This record gives sequence, C-alpha cells and structure tokens, in this order.
Amino acid sequence: MEEDLDKAASQHDEIIDAIERHDASAAGEIVRAHMELSRRRMTEYVAPIGVEVPLVY
Repeated sequence: MEEDLDKAASQHDEIIDAIERHDASAAGEIVRAHMELSRRRMTEYVAPIGVEVPLVY
C-alpha cells in the first residue's frame, strides 16, 4: 500500500509537470494510469483479498 501511495503522489507531480509543459498527451496518459491505480486500490478496499465479493458492473 505504501508503494502505491508513493506512486500516486509521484503521479500528481508528473501531471502538474506535464500541464506546466502544455503536454496534454503526457498529462492524459499519466491521469489514465493514476485512475487505474486508484480504481485498483478502491477495489481492494471494497473487496479485500480473501473475501469473496462478486463485483458486477
């Protein structure tokens, strides 16, 4: 979890840097990666490993 938190904080800095450079493509890629990391973390919180919870969208 700590590694993911460090990665998320780093991604925030990378997003800001890309925006400052006016690099929309890079910012978009980092935001998508950040959302995937966040989605995974939220899923682990809702359905911890070892707990069988069917997630249906």
